[in-house]
Amino acid sequence: MSLQMYDRLLWPNGRRKAFTLSYDDGVTQDIRLIEMMNQFGIKGTFNLNSGLLGQNGTVRAGREEVSHNKLKPSEIGTVYRGHEIASHGLYHSSICQTDAARCNYEILTCRKDLESLLSHPVTGYAYAFGAYDDTVLQSLHNCGITYARTIQATHSFEVPGNFLIWNPTCHHDDELLFVLTDQFLGDSRSFPLIKLFYVWGHSYEFDQNHNWEHMREFLDKISGHDNIWYATNIEIRNYVAAYRQLLFSVDSSTVFNPTCTAVWLGAIASDQSVEVKPGRTTKLPAPIPL
Repeated sequence: MSLQMYDRLLWPNGRRKAFTLSYDDGVTQDIRLIEMMNQFGIKGTFNLNSGLLGQNGTVRAGREEVSHNKLKPSEIGTVYRGHEIASHGLYHSSICQTDAARCNYEILTCRKDLESLLSHPVTGYAYAFGAYDDTVLQSLHNCGITYARTIQATHSFEVPGNFLIWNPTCHHDDELLFVLTDQFLGDSRSFPLIKLFYVWGHSYEFDQNHNWEHMREFLDKISGHDNIWYATNIEIRNYVAAYRQLLFSVDSSTVFNPTCTAVWLGAIASDQSVEVKPGRTTKLPAPIPL
């Protein structure tokens, strides 16, 4: 026998599942992708290189050559409305094995440029080429970046322990995408208590692979579920950060929320959820025997 306390993280309104998307490079194909996402009520994060905005080109990367035209600075506020814009580095450079000054310049200049265009803080990041090392991690911290996405698939639905090494569930072309989708949509009252499904990619890849309908099918399947929180990357990071700042009494009978964000808590083997309102101390339900 064990006693389960009401100290486990739940997503807003007591939901147990969250879903987010992340797309890189700020290319014109994002326009078509966002139209699809908006149609299905899906929110996502788009990672831009401020030093490359407005530049035209092509990309091959071992596949069919397609356009790789970057959106203009004047377009991003309108195109990405309702979604998050995050940094992808100033020039999409691999800054591994460079010094701190070079890392800081690539990271902080991109952040500053995007903030000037958007008039709000930009603290999200996606690693160019998925590459990072200890110097890059320290620079991200020094530059005020609060999360950074890798390209290392976990094929799981875990919340990251360190948001500066945020590994996604999978790429949209992963052969296990729909297997993982079924696993995510399936219900379980035990472990894990919550799920986070994170899919990433580049929208130009749909042109390369001629599989826009693949994405439409996926969005149709994952959307419209009342028990899923559809969020941007920063919304998820900030919510988890608020949970991690909660102050529990020794016996977990009460909890104080010092943040400005309402946080929901639950217990293993319980369907009940408790809202911990901002700036308040909340009495928690009695532990559950298991």
